[in-house]
Amino acid sequence: MSSGIDGDRTGLSGRRWLPGGEHLVTVARAELPQKEGLAAPFVALTTLRAAGFDVPGQDEVAAVAGTTPEGLPRAIEALSGGRLAAVPATGHWAPQSLFMLLAGLWRLPRVAVIAEVDPAEFGAHDTPVRALLDYLDTGIPPLWSSRFRPAGGHTVLVAGLRIGAEGTLLSIMDGHPSLGDNGLHDQPVDWVAAALSRMLIVVDDGDTEAAVAAITTAGLWS
Repeated sequence: MSSGIDGDRTGLSGRRWLPGGEHLVTVARAELPQKEGLAAPFVALTTLRAAGFDVPGQDEVAAVAGTTPEGLPRAIEALSGGRLAAVPATGHWAPQSLFMLLAGLWRLPRVAVIAEVDPAEFGAHDTPVRALLDYLDTGIPPLWSSRFRPAGGHTVLVAGLRIGAEGTLLSIMDGHPSLGDNGLHDQPVDWVAAALSRMLIVVDDGDTEAAVAAITTAGLWS
């Protein structure tokens, strides 16, 4: 997959952070680990703190969010005083549509991409670096698979991409420090697409229309 993100170069590339993605990872690592069963509040808390909102902790986010699908975006918007918008993205999660969505978000000044996933569809979090580099070069996914499937699903952040000649890796920030490099691990875009149920695109309130445009341009629904 090629886009203006990497200047249409071929070969392997380094990690390209989504706008604000590197700071998001720094904030997430400072909060690690997520509390038991609070993956969604963990990523929401990270998102809020990275945007400059002083939220006490994961339990406070969980209390506002409740347990319904609508609760997490409501909590983000409420705890930011309406200054952040959590725009849902759903649809047929093909690798190309996921890539197009992320590419469209590069135009924003700041974004947090929250992904609700089945992590059993991911590759193993300790997949050798050489295998990931080979995937970028050839497009052939590594053989190592994940056995991690917490009850009730899982929620992570997508913070960046690595774009190669034939494959694309997404940089996933998890609430478990034992996964990857202190919570950060790279996953083939195909496997992330297979794992996805919904994304929340969290942007400054004034960028809501741009987020919706990126979602619909990728062939997804908001």
